[in-house]
Amino acid sequence: MPYFFETNKIKLPKNKDRRRKLTDEDIIKIKLLYQKGTTIREITRVINKVTRRAIQRVLFPERNIGRHDWRTYYDKNKHKEYMKSHRKYKNNVLKKDKNDWKIRSWW
Repeated sequence: MPYFFETNKIKLPKNKDRRRKLTDEDIIKIKLLYQKGTTIREITRVINKVTRRAIQRVLFPERNIGRHDWRTYYDKNKHKEYMKSHRKYKNNVLKKDKNDWKIRSWW
C-alpha cells in the first residue's frame, strides 16, 4: 500500500527537503559575492557547504547540461534503499508537521 504523500502528490517545504543543500539565502549570497568580484574558490570557502561545481551550477545554469550517461552511475538496489529511507523520512515529517504541507491535486 503506498504512502499517503505518494498518492496525494504532497510537496515538502524547502526547509524540510534534505535533498537540497543550498537555501535561497545561500543562493542570493553566492550571486552577490560573484557580482562583487569574488572568485568561485573564495565563495566556496565562505559558503563551505558545497563544491565549486555546485557554485558554478548556481551562477551559470545554462552550462548545466548533462554530459555523462546516467546509466553508468545508476545502481538500482542502492536507489531502492535510498528511496525507502526517504519515504520513511517524509512519512515522519508528515505526521509531525501536517500544517506545513501543501497538497496539490493533478486533476
